[in-house]
Amino acid sequence: MDRRHLAVFGLLGWYLMIPPHSASNQYDDRAPLSHWFVYSSHDTAHECEGAKFLNREGNKDSGNAMHHAFEQAQCIASDDPRLGK
Repeated sequence: MDRRHLAVFGLLGWYLMIPPHSASNQYDDRAPLSHWFVYSSHDTAHECEGAKFLNREGNKDSGNAMHHAFEQAQCIASDDPRLGK
C-alpha cells in the first residue's frame, strides 16, 4: 500500500447516526440516510458499534425515547454516498 492509499484510509471515520422523528413523533428508520442525525463520530466501526451498544443499554427504560432511537441507530462510514455530501 503506498502513501496515497494510507492517506485516504486515514480519513475514513464512522458516524453513529440516529433517524429523524416522523410526524407521529416516532423515529423514522425509513427516512433517507441524508436526513439522519450524527450522534457521535468514531475512528473505527468497532468503536462505533460499541458506542451504539452502550447508548442503547444506557437508555433501557421502557419509556425512554432515546432507547428506541438507539435500537434503530446505524454506524455509517463517513464516505458513504447515501450521506449526500
